[in-house]
Amino acid sequence: MNDIENRIKKAQSDSAELEQLLSDYLPLLKKQAGAAASPLLDYEDRLSLAMLTFVSCVRQYTENRGSFISFFSVCFHNRINDEIRRQNRYLKSIQPPGSDAAELEAAAGKASLEAYDREQERLSLCEEIDRLSEEIGVYGVVWKDLPRICPKQARAKATCRQLATAVLLNPEFHTMFFEQKKLPQAQLASALFISPKTIEKHRKYIVTLIILLSGDYPGIRAFLPQYREVIPIEDGNYH
Repeated sequence: MNDIENRIKKAQSDSAELEQLLSDYLPLLKKQAGAAASPLLDYEDRLSLAMLTFVSCVRQYTENRGSFISFFSVCFHNRINDEIRRQNRYLKSIQPPGSDAAELEAAAGKASLEAYDREQERLSLCEEIDRLSEEIGVYGVVWKDLPRICPKQARAKATCRQLATAVLLNPEFHTMFFEQKKLPQAQLASALFISPKTIEKHRKYIVTLIILLSGDYPGIRAFLPQYREVIPIEDGNYH
């Protein structure tokens, strides 16, 4: 359990901690509210919705929901969409059917939703990249190096995928990687009969695969068809 999850757990039963958590994450909420531009909702309304959604998400959050920030972003996205639709329905109800004003308001509402969805997708992807960069950085991997370290041959990529899978499925390897922050290269070479030199050559790529496959990165995986499926740690084992 990471720091924010510990704080959320405490905030669920401690109102003072909840207020402090809300205060600490206010810059994020302002950023999200600013990105959710809509002619139907002014900034203050969007910020109020962001704060209400944040508090609601803290109260509802459990570890199996994945990253809290991703969970909040999805909930806020849905809340904004619901509010824009509600505003659209209200505007339609007060405009004569078929009037130019009604058609313009409907078009503005649709454009707002589409623009908001695009901006949220962009922000979510940027957030995923930031989180992945931070996670792989612990293992000495830099995001900008990924295009260079990616294997060129399909066979090498398949071998790296096999090694990443072994780490996720084997409890001993999994512990060494996630708790000791170390790729068990010698153990993998012995267990899978793969050259230690091959593992060392592709170490950074293997590390990135492990984190990408085990983490909450749907946006990044959408650009990598072969890595869209998350590998369940419980299914199987490597000896």
